[in-house]
Amino acid sequence: MAPEKREKEEEAPTDRPARRKSRRFKIEVYEAWCKACGICVEFCPQDCLTRNEEGAPVISAPERCSGCGWCEIHCPDFAISIREETEREKNGEEVDDDV
Repeated sequence: MAPEKREKEEEAPTDRPARRKSRRFKIEVYEAWCKACGICVEFCPQDCLTRNEEGAPVISAPERCSGCGWCEIHCPDFAISIREETEREKNGEEVDDDV
């Protein structure tokens, strides 16, 4: 026996919960460790990175970074890192990374 068809589609709820705050990520390239292989640029699914004339990665669109970490995982020299921005960084406050 086939299930009965609903005569009327259920309406989507109009009371949607507030969207979560967007997460932003900080991309750091350690130039002294980088051999400019381009692996990070090729693996970035959001096209956040491009290459300069020497082939080294350039952070061209940091706002697109989803924090997936593909660039960081595939870098053979551990020359790139991704981390979520802190609230202070999001608000434009100066943050001392040495602390």
